[in-house]
Amino acid sequence: MLLQVEEVKFSYDGKKNVFENISFSVKEGEIFCILGPNGSGKSTLLKCIDNLLSLNSGRVSFDGKDLVSMSRKDLATYAGFLPQLHVSTFPFSVAEVAVMGRSPHLSLAASPSVKDYALAEANLRMLGIEHLADKPYTNISGGERQLALIAMVLTQQPRFLLLDEPTSHLDFGNQIRMLNLIRTLSQKGLSIILTTHFPDHAFHLSSTVAMMNEGAFMAVGNADDIITEKNLKKIYGINVQIAYVNSSKVCVPVKK
Repeated sequence: MLLQVEEVKFSYDGKKNVFENISFSVKEGEIFCILGPNGSGKSTLLKCIDNLLSLNSGRVSFDGKDLVSMSRKDLATYAGFLPQLHVSTFPFSVAEVAVMGRSPHLSLAASPSVKDYALAEANLRMLGIEHLADKPYTNISGGERQLALIAMVLTQQPRFLLLDEPTSHLDFGNQIRMLNLIRTLSQKGLSIILTTHFPDHAFHLSSTVAMMNEGAFMAVGNADDIITEKNLKKIYGINVQIAYVNSSKVCVPVKK
């Protein structure tokens, strides 16, 4: 078992819990998709797993090693975190942003090597943005920034990816390309937790799904079993119909 989350709880103010009593595990090469509305606690949970926020109770462990006992550098060899939003005030090139993923593998005074830059360039190429390598990160679109950050996380070479709404800011075509990339990375052995608002994305990934609402997991299981019209009505408060288009499942809102 690579990642184990046991009875975790978090509160910003010590009074109202953002989430509580959440437990799950993720195996090597597994995609674990957390589906839920705004304010349900998805992003905060990812930040706690990456130790950016400290849990009030419970335990997160990688290969049996307690997360709180790890240094940031050690943790970075296990987990790579992609936030929803990132604003840079410095005009680093896209290639420089990508190679920043090598930081956990370098000593404090060391500079990236030729091999480090080659790895970063390979990831830019895989994501189809190698043509942006010399452009300032601050001068590219939101979707292109998202892809540059993913290149950085992949250049980090973690064993685990924490992706907070990885398709945000991406156009429809790039959303599908991103989902296909996530599936490919999992097939190569990377374990992935991602958050999303879109049930169709979980169907596309054929992933394990946790439906999260009001700080708790309402249901956990296979996407086909968990994402039902009844469950979607509970967490989103709208009527939807699940239909097949060829062999793919899609969720369609039902007009009143």
